[in-house]
Amino acid sequence: MARDDDELDAGEIAAKNAGKVLSALLALAVAFLLWSCVVFIPAGHEGVLFNKLTGSVSDKTLTQGWKLRVPILTKVIVYDCRRKAYTMSMTADEGTRMGQSDTNWSPTADGNMVGVDVTVWYRIPADTAGRVYTHLGNQEWCEEQVIRPIIRNAVRLTVARYTAPEIYGNKRTEIQDKVKELIAKSFLDDNYFSLDGDGVFLRDVHLTPSYQRSIEEKVAAQQAIQRKQFEVEQAKQEAMAIKIKNDALAAAKSYLQLRTIEMLEKKDFKVMVVPQSQGLILNLQDK
Repeated sequence: MARDDDELDAGEIAAKNAGKVLSALLALAVAFLLWSCVVFIPAGHEGVLFNKLTGSVSDKTLTQGWKLRVPILTKVIVYDCRRKAYTMSMTADEGTRMGQSDTNWSPTADGNMVGVDVTVWYRIPADTAGRVYTHLGNQEWCEEQVIRPIIRNAVRLTVARYTAPEIYGNKRTEIQDKVKELIAKSFLDDNYFSLDGDGVFLRDVHLTPSYQRSIEEKVAAQQAIQRKQFEVEQAKQEAMAIKIKNDALAAAKSYLQLRTIEMLEKKDFKVMVVPQSQGLILNLQDK
C-alpha cells in the first residue's frame, strides 16, 4: 500500500509539473501572438502594410508609434522619411558607396572630362511610402536604382553645357543651380521623392591629370611672358633714367660754356683755367 501511495504521489507531481510547463508555453505563445499583432514605427518613419495572402498593399501608410497588424498574414515595411543625403565623392570614405571613389566624370562643352563631387538632400514625402513600395521597391534599392541615376543624369546634362574652365571657375554656383533644377523636376515628375532644404551641393571639381598638366604649363608660360614684360619695362625705365642724366650733364656743360663766354667779355681777370674737358688755358693779359 505504501508503495502504491508513493507511486500515486509521484504521478500527481509529474502531472502538476506538466501542467505548469504547458501553462508557461501557452502564456509564451499568447505573448508572442500579441507581440506579433503590434509593430513600432520610429519617429520620422512610415510603415507600409503588405498582405501576404492577397498580395495587396494598404492604401494608408502607418505613421510613427505602436500599430496593430494581423500576424503571419501581414508584414510591415518601414521607410525612413527623414532627410537623406546621397553623396558621390572622389574620396573613398566620404560617399554613400563607402570604400570606393565615386565622383561624376562627365564630358564638358570643350571636349574635356571633369569629375564633380555632389551631395543631394532628399526625402520621401508624407503618405508616399506605400506608392514607393508598390511601384519601386525598398529604400536601399531606390537609392541605387532611382536616386543615383537621377543625380548622374542631371550632372552630366549640366556639365555638357559648360567648358572646363567655367566649371572649375566662376560658373560653379550657376552649375549647381542648374543641377538642382533638373533633379527637382525629375522628382516632381515621378512624385516619389522631393528635394529637402537647399537640396544640391557641388562639393568639389576634379580635372584629369593631362588637363591639369596643360593648365600648369599655360600658367608657367603666362608667368614667363609677364616676367619678360617686366624685364623690358625695367630696361625702358633704366634707359630713360640714363637719358635724363645725360640731358642734365649736357645742360650743365652748356651752362658752364655760357659763363665762360660772359667772363671773357668782361676781361676783368688775367688768367682763366677752363675745365679739362674744354681742352685749353686762356692767358688774358693785355699785350
